[in-house]
Amino acid sequence: MLDVLGVDEVWEVPDGWVEGVRGRLREWGDDAGALRPGVFAEFVEGTPAAVWFVHEVAPLLAGWVPVLRGEYADLGAVLTREFHRPGARVGGDGYVVRVAQADWPLQMVSGARGFPEDARMQALRASRDVVELFVEAPPLAARAQALTAAFERVLADRDATRMHVAADYDTIAEYWRSGLLTDAERAVLPELGGPAAALRYSLDSLRDVHGKLTAVVADDESREFAQLLARMIRAVGLRGQPAAVGQILGVAGWDVEYAIADLEKGFDPHGWLARNTAWLARAVGEGHEGLARSWAAAATRVSVQLTGVPERGAWPDPEVPDLGAFFQRPVATEEPVKVTWTAKPEPEVEIEPEVEVRPEVEPAPEELVVREVPVTEETGALAELDALVGLESVKDSVRRMVAEIKTNLRRQEFGLPAQERARHMVFVGKPGTAKTTIARLLARIYKELGVLESGHVVEVDRSDLVGPTVGTTAPMTAAKFREALGGVLFVDEAYTLVPEGQPGDFGLEAVATILKMMEDHRDKCVVIVAGYHREMQRFMESNTGLQSRFPKLLSFSEYDTDQLVAIFELQARQQGMVYTHEVLVRVRKVIPPAPRGHNFGNGRFIRNLLEEAISNQATRLARRDPDTLTERDLRELLPEDVKPAASMRAEDYLLQKPGT
Repeated sequence: MLDVLGVDEVWEVPDGWVEGVRGRLREWGDDAGALRPGVFAEFVEGTPAAVWFVHEVAPLLAGWVPVLRGEYADLGAVLTREFHRPGARVGGDGYVVRVAQADWPLQMVSGARGFPEDARMQALRASRDVVELFVEAPPLAARAQALTAAFERVLADRDATRMHVAADYDTIAEYWRSGLLTDAERAVLPELGGPAAALRYSLDSLRDVHGKLTAVVADDESREFAQLLARMIRAVGLRGQPAAVGQILGVAGWDVEYAIADLEKGFDPHGWLARNTAWLARAVGEGHEGLARSWAAAATRVSVQLTGVPERGAWPDPEVPDLGAFFQRPVATEEPVKVTWTAKPEPEVEIEPEVEVRPEVEPAPEELVVREVPVTEETGALAELDALVGLESVKDSVRRMVAEIKTNLRRQEFGLPAQERARHMVFVGKPGTAKTTIARLLARIYKELGVLESGHVVEVDRSDLVGPTVGTTAPMTAAKFREALGGVLFVDEAYTLVPEGQPGDFGLEAVATILKMMEDHRDKCVVIVAGYHREMQRFMESNTGLQSRFPKLLSFSEYDTDQLVAIFELQARQQGMVYTHEVLVRVRKVIPPAPRGHNFGNGRFIRNLLEEAISNQATRLARRDPDTLTERDLRELLPEDVKPAASMRAEDYLLQKPGT
């Protein structure tokens, strides 16, 4: 049987199902064309990559950081036993905790990324075929079905398939994090949104089940979630709340800080773990076994993630609670079981009661390199924000706005008055400093938080708002505003609406119309006005209603040369291009020296430079026989390809005027 902690029913695994999977694995083993990148650790020589992948993903289809018990607790090893030669096997009454990187379904795709395209296609199809083996296994079915559907969509979409066989891995991983999965699939595969999404899911699920369980079985020591989390943080050996946890909790994180401070007076982690286990046993005895098991599963996820939460330096030794009491038949042992904690993807942790865990790093097999994704602090639009080059003050301002919104949403849940402020903003900075990019990300963030209904952006300038004759401006402006309802109205070069020295200009009517509709449609649209520093100051002073309705100002600094080179690298990788150090040296030479022209394009300049380089590369390769071109030839940029674009303006190379 297979007992998954948190799942209501134990699965009596049919012999026929096991033999059916093993039969499929034998077929792959007999297939001469199967992808065989080399020797996998603890597998017989010549094992197909798909067989190895079965071993890796089987337990993880049971859940994110699953706890499994029974004869099939080490399900992957049971299914692959004809190929797998481990030093020890797990079974019987033991239980296993599995931990993985957030992109675990892409291990074959990642491992094959240096292979020819046909091999990368094999890896993609095999990933789908492996996951599909588990769609009829009850504790694994929901996640297996969601993953199978995702892989099917990739294979059915020509562009998505091409990305998986030709693009760099970062592009593929980001596509899975933010562009591929449906909302229903994200609900059962939360970790695929990235490490921060996985941590958020773990904290939210523990907070939810803790509230439900304490409502029926009082826990005097940890009545509030903050008290519980503070004790868990101290129990795993951390002295304070990790930054990633604090960012997810927002203002509620201060409650955790206060609870941690209270524990400084004296906290015995072993005593707390024992009392906590007794509390759960009481819950089981009172007929709340399902809630107790769900609580234990959620607490295990949080404990494991706290141990390896996004912090630099060595991980502390985690304290793992006695999980045996949370199963239908408690696990008993007299001798502690030695535990291995490994940093490679899908490390396996065998745990028994009162186990001491020691970190031990084991390298991944060289034959199939599995990418370890750096742990980030956010996911989705916020992850994209963090990935942008520079803009630190802007990023900090956005994080603060997000924290305010989350806190207000939490206040509303408790029936408290929200401290709402207008969300309209002024963006000031030169062209190409990512003002439009930030506006688009903010729209997505507000949608994710439930602040905006659709999260779309309507980008306009003077020509979209101001009519040529009397009576045409107000209807044009109102139409664009209505188009932006549910999203963001981004007015670029907003200062052109109030030309200097022209008091009767129609643009003033556009400004007045925007202000009136902002009042009429409160909370239904966020308006962002953008432009140069000095000109926007004049714009804000042109109408007394502007300053009160735009309380936030974000200043976008000009990129320095190092940041511009970094932007070139980022955009080149996103385009699937490769380059040498000499190319970057050439890019640095092409970038005009500071101080740069008032209208210098910054990121826009770099985008044009890269597009021109790719065009120059195509011209260079066109002089060769197409049959002799390799994949590297098609992806590689050379220093000679990097030249100022013919479309670049002379203003990019003119010195800026003082004070601009």
